[in-house]
Amino acid sequence: MARPTKSITTRTGHMSKNEIDARLEYEAKLRGESDRIRSPSFLSKEQKKLFKGIVDYLMPSGILGNIDVHVLTHTAITIDRINECERKLNKDGLLDEEGKPSAYLKMKSNYMKEFFRLCNELSLSPQSRAKLANINVGVEKEKQDPLLRIIQGGGG
Repeated sequence: MARPTKSITTRTGHMSKNEIDARLEYEAKLRGESDRIRSPSFLSKEQKKLFKGIVDYLMPSGILGNIDVHVLTHTAITIDRINECERKLNKDGLLDEEGKPSAYLKMKSNYMKEFFRLCNELSLSPQSRAKLANINVGVEKEKQDPLLRIIQGGGG
């Protein structure tokens, strides 16, 4: 199965400057505005807090758009439910009264799978964050390189 296409900001292969610029422009158009990223009213207080925390963390990266509210919502719900399963497991133990694994273990496992999928969608994995950081460092170096600015016609 082919890997899903990544954002140009997390790409790893060689691309020309024109290809990169075109992809950045198209991605910005598709991402749209980011002026209405708010948690839905049906979220619990804890889920709203998680939603806000994720948004506060990701907004400076510039990867979020209004269309991402659905993914953000389900990420907050999933984290909250993982935490609830963990609280139940800590309180009641890993085994039920019959000595069988607690139902919360299976629920937590399912929520963890969903969580990792959502993290991938939002570039929340350590690997994704490292790639974004490296790309941002590279962009900053390009902006500051006097020779590169001269070559690109920006003067010295």
